[in-house]
Amino acid sequence: MRFCPKCGGLMIPVRKGGRIVLRCTKCGFEMELSPSAAKDYTIKEATQSTARVITTSVVSQAQERAIRRREELEQEKEEFYKEIFLELLKEEEYGEGGEEGG
Repeated sequence: MRFCPKCGGLMIPVRKGGRIVLRCTKCGFEMELSPSAAKDYTIKEATQSTARVITTSVVSQAQERAIRRREELEQEKEEFYKEIFLELLKEEEYGEGGEEGG
């Protein structure tokens, strides 16, 4: 098993013309194999796009969005309660109408 020298992604064997090259799954970098090294890699079958598994980066992005939503809701809730507190404080200080004088 080899890893990409550019980004560290997994290099998988791919047929390109009549030869086998290793292609990075992340950045697409390709590295040609020597004929002796190509024997160590075999391509058994190609998977269909519907049978592929969702990667962790997609899952973690969804979790980050959920965390951001929660943080935004907490911030909105905090702002709402501050507004209510300020209105109650004004009513207590200035009376029912919330205006000075009276």
